[in-house]
Amino acid sequence: MILKKINVIFLIFLFFLVAQCSGTGSKSIPNLSTSSSQGDTNLFFVREGGYIAGGVLAKLDVNGNEIARLGTKEYIKHIVSENFRINVSGAGLGGLGIGGDSISGIANNKNYFYIISVKQGLFSAKFKIQETTEDGYKQSQ
Repeated sequence: MILKKINVIFLIFLFFLVAQCSGTGSKSIPNLSTSSSQGDTNLFFVREGGYIAGGVLAKLDVNGNEIARLGTKEYIKHIVSENFRINVSGAGLGGLGIGGDSISGIANNKNYFYIISVKQGLFSAKFKIQETTEDGYKQSQ
């Protein structure tokens, strides 16, 4: 009887642990075509792979709205029609000790490409967001 309760508690814990590690991005590169509407700007994001903070999701906010939680080597595309501010931070319990970063841009009917990485310090880690070119975005796998 006690063994069954322990197994149930373990399975519930395992479920929540696995659910925290799954991101909302895609493992394939999104279509890199230009914006279809006049004034819309495409924002393309990729999170680099690695062992540092690999289990922590990168939470992406654009103009204060959460658009994704990216795991390692995941991609996302977002369309904006006004000037934008991007914030990246750690998501969930694992992200509490990880610092964030932000960047701003102007909506001008162009494509913008960003790479999200983790910078490791002596006693800390911090998400970094860096603007790149289309070729840099494609090569960041």
